[in-house]
Amino acid sequence: MQTTQHLDPHTELRSLYMSLLTRQENFDEFKQLLSMYPAVPSEDEAEPPAAAEVRQKLNQRIREWTGLPFSGGLSSSQIQMWRAIVVEDRINIALSPWRESNCY
Repeated sequence: MQTTQHLDPHTELRSLYMSLLTRQENFDEFKQLLSMYPAVPSEDEAEPPAAAEVRQKLNQRIREWTGLPFSGGLSSSQIQMWRAIVVEDRINIALSPWRESNCY
């Protein structure tokens, strides 16, 4: 049996997915918080304080939705990826698991 201190990161991520897929209000708030996260031009630059506040709020809400510690929360780069997919409707098709060329 796993304790909350030793949860697999994939378990936490699956819990987040299920929360977003089964509760529209969670998805809407997730998208709203992602849209508030400012674009960070490069990885060399420090995360602006306003962005850090949004990231902290988003991670807290994820913990509340999932009931899990969500070890470490989402990083700045992870939020940028989620933002590109959810807010900007961008997805890297070349890496998409359902693309035919990836099946060979």
